Amino acid sequence: VAAARPALPLSQRFDYASFDAGARLVAANPEAKGAHYLLKSDRDKYMLNPCSARKWVVVALSEDLKVDTLTLSNHELFSSSVHGFQLLGSKKYPTPHWLELGRFEAQDTKQTQAFPLSVPTWARYLKLRFISHHRDEHFCTLSHVGVYGTTEMDDLTATMEEQEAELEVVRRQLHSAARSG
Repeated sequence: VAAARPALPLSQRFDYASFDAGARLVAANPEAKGAHYLLKSDRDKYMLNPCSARKWVVVALSEDLKVDTLTLSNHELFSSSVHGFQLLGSKKYPTPHWLELGRFEAQDTKQTQAFPLSVPTWARYLKLRFISHHRDEHFCTLSHVGVYGTTEMDDLTATMEEQEAELEVVRRQLHSAARSG
């Protein structure tokens, strides 16, 4: 078994949920205002919801991705922020069958928070359900959602490199056995 590659810090990885990467918001709860801002990195723009609403969004990635980490940011000062949330994934949309990728709890902070998945999973569509919030403000906000993972091509390349390394070990063993036998 080949050794796992060292993980790069998120600051050096590509955010597949960005508008610039081709991601798009395909659905949100009806009360949500500005949900499309979740895919842009503007600290002054955000999704706004009454905290009493059942809050959710669906993000379409531009390609299938083996999702391994989700990030959330909320930079708005005078609002409640996400506490508990659920991440669901699917390879198609619409779908009646979402696969749960994880349930997480965010801290009450203005910093970007990372939520690694316990099992990286393939998906093209991600649904976030915001279950609870911090503080008791009337409005709940969220500034940005980031998604990190591996594309099919990156995954295939890594698999091929691992198999090539394993094959080289076998070649060396055969060569060594042939010389000694």
